[in-house]
Amino acid sequence: MCNINFIKQGLYVQNLPIYEADIPYIQDMLHTIQQAQLALEAFPHLHDEVPITIVDKGLIR
Repeated sequence: MCNINFIKQGLYVQNLPIYEADIPYIQDMLHTIQQAQLALEAFPHLHDEVPITIVDKGLIR
């Protein structure tokens, strides 16, 4: 997981206030972003094809 000092330094460099209570939430968000990046690296062409959509004519009115 992200180092707390790394997060604090990033906030400080951007001139943002540092709230200790927000650090765990920022860590969770960075972890989620990292997981999404790993999934995209594993399947880089995942969104290249448009999925087939079948629409029931009875639903369109």
